[in-house]
Amino acid sequence: MPTYEYRLLQLPESSSITQATSQIRRLADEGWEPLFMSGDVQVNVLFRREADISSAVMAEAAATAEAPA
Repeated sequence: MPTYEYRLLQLPESSSITQATSQIRRLADEGWEPLFMSGDVQVNVLFRREADISSAVMAEAAATAEAPA
């Protein structure tokens, strides 16, 4: 079963449709899949993409190595 990472895009009230579409397309081009959109004045869009397990494991190992004992 795949592992996913998630990202929340919060579009401020002052965002136009053109700006929102541009941001959503940019994230989609980076492999993010929009899952859910909510809001009335401020719009929130939840994205996911399949996680690269090798880089996630390496990041966790680096964080553990940097943590004080």
